[in-house]
Amino acid sequence: MTTPAVLRAFGTCLAAFARRHQLLTFFALAFAFSWWAWFWYRLDPGHVDAPILPLGPFLAALVMLSLIGGRPAIREWFRKIVHWRVRPVWYAIALLVPPGLTFAAVAINVATGAMPIPVRVVPGLGAVAAQFAFVLVWIGIGEEPAWRGYALPRLAAGRSLLAAALALGLLHMLWHLPLFGVEYHLGSNGVPWAITVVAVSVVVAWVWVHTGGSLLLPMLLHASNNAVTFVWQWFAGPDQLRLWWIWAALWVTLAVVIVAVTGTRLTRVDRPTGRPPANRCTPVARPAL
Repeated sequence: MTTPAVLRAFGTCLAAFARRHQLLTFFALAFAFSWWAWFWYRLDPGHVDAPILPLGPFLAALVMLSLIGGRPAIREWFRKIVHWRVRPVWYAIALLVPPGLTFAAVAINVATGAMPIPVRVVPGLGAVAAQFAFVLVWIGIGEEPAWRGYALPRLAAGRSLLAAALALGLLHMLWHLPLFGVEYHLGSNGVPWAITVVAVSVVVAWVWVHTGGSLLLPMLLHASNNAVTFVWQWFAGPDQLRLWWIWAALWVTLAVVIVAVTGTRLTRVDRPTGRPPANRCTPVARPAL
């Protein structure tokens, strides 16, 4: 057998494996596409901006969708990314809840004895808007269409949406591993941050299922959350660590309230017809892991 024929046969086998194991292959690709920067960062930390590539999950989902469904699947995926016709209340939730919880955590932190540093950086609206736009385009697009648009529907096949969201939150947390020792530390903010990632995954799944699987809303929620991270610079030492824990507790409380109200499906059934909400998103058929 010639070399091109061997390569074609090898490629065919890889594609068949990816179709049979859609989630396993996706996460392997997402981690690989994102983590290669980690090794580069370790070799040259002075000149590499970050040890993780946010676009890795997006590229992994793009590869998998091209293998599974070709152009129709990719077109449908992109349609969900720009799906903006949802009720205004969901825009309010995506844009206001994350900064609202962050500033509520700041207020509680101060009320319970934290002392902000004397000189605090308070960016103008233009700087906050620029940060929001950057996160939306670079991190929001890089992560959310993959986590919620590809992984979540497949994780939800055959199990509750709550279970799928919790599993995705744990995997999403693990994906951030290269940032430990850089932005997060096990002895300080790493644990409350990790708890928050899982809680946020539940909240985002709740938004996703009520907006017809829109991926724009999770992207906006991600961007609005990261746009106000400057508040952590207002505190130092134990006061900053306490802010992390308060922030985590608020997100966990919100996730618990959502589950208490909507159940493990994260959506309520209309009464008395028994029909789900009009925008409810249906999981895909369950693939092999």
